[in-house]
Amino acid sequence: MFRRIKEKLVQGKTRLIIPIALITVLKILASLFVYQRLSVLGKFFTPWMEAWGNSGPAQQWVYLFSAQDSGFYVALAKGWYEYPMYVFFPAYPVLCKFIGWAIGDFWTAAFIISFGFGLASLPVFQLIAEDYMQRPEAMASTVLAATFPYVFLFTTISYTESLFLFSSLATWYLYQRDRFLPSIMAATLAALTKTYGITIVIPVAIGLLEKRKFRKLSLLAVPVAALLGWMYYICQRSGDLFVFSTQQSYWMKLGVQFGWLQHYIMPLLDFNVWTFPKFDYLLVAFIIFFGYLTFCVFRIDARLGVYSLSLFIPLLYLGNFISLPRFFAFIFPIWLVVKTRNLPALVVAVAFFMLNSLLIWYQFVLGIWVA
Repeated sequence: MFRRIKEKLVQGKTRLIIPIALITVLKILASLFVYQRLSVLGKFFTPWMEAWGNSGPAQQWVYLFSAQDSGFYVALAKGWYEYPMYVFFPAYPVLCKFIGWAIGDFWTAAFIISFGFGLASLPVFQLIAEDYMQRPEAMASTVLAATFPYVFLFTTISYTESLFLFSSLATWYLYQRDRFLPSIMAATLAALTKTYGITIVIPVAIGLLEKRKFRKLSLLAVPVAALLGWMYYICQRSGDLFVFSTQQSYWMKLGVQFGWLQHYIMPLLDFNVWTFPKFDYLLVAFIIFFGYLTFCVFRIDARLGVYSLSLFIPLLYLGNFISLPRFFAFIFPIWLVVKTRNLPALVVAVAFFMLNSLLIWYQFVLGIWVA
């Protein structure tokens, strides 16, 4: 009887509900824990209550999910683009604007969008994973990916990662099911969510070339045109075609360094310099780990391998070093090579991930730059 129940859970539609229910419960419990930690002085408090003042969330609980760049997204939803906010792409702020108008609260709207798309990404990823592994393994892979600390945190708080992840997953899932027009729409959403969102057209283009569907290749011009149209628009406003890149100088003034190669590898090769930048070996371990997973993707699907590599290398070269684990964690194909059927091992991994998720969530809300 137990075996029949197990098969029903794994084989039926319930298999898609289990990860959603589990992750929802974990997010609720984690938020309660962080709330209690931030109330140890007798009253709930975060530094952002003072930093944002009257312009911050009206409801205290929203501060659990709002910190750092969340303020920029809400400012874009309330107003529009000005220095230094040209680095942020428009899809997420526009959604925040419309939902904010509908419910009368932009901060809550930002949370709803991120939290909602974070949960919506789970069944889409699981269905994709089932194309490459058995259903029990796909369910385990979904749980592992969703509880990985950077994924868990940034699909919970008011950031763009959830929308980027969902749109990228939807693009590939719909393409695999020959639903090409919806796939193109999802790719367009991805292109307008993050600087590197447009890269999702790469595996689709390779797949179309392999299948000799040359006519459909022209439809990939839609997300490309959307990106170029956005670049033209902000160029008209700012006078700089690549302002979303050049205005990173604002964060550089705050001490942020972009580019692992420029700031760490090149100084190592400069034999006329005796000093060397401070090095975070834990982050180096992350880079090696994700780099290994990136190349492993080629074993299961060369198209997704090219996509993963097309993200990994530019991010390694251009990305903020501290944020690399966060960026790499949202290259969704890498989680397709992480699978297990060992339930005790899965439980131990999830427990370890959750402890670290709580740690970086707590630090994030306190204003410590965790990614």
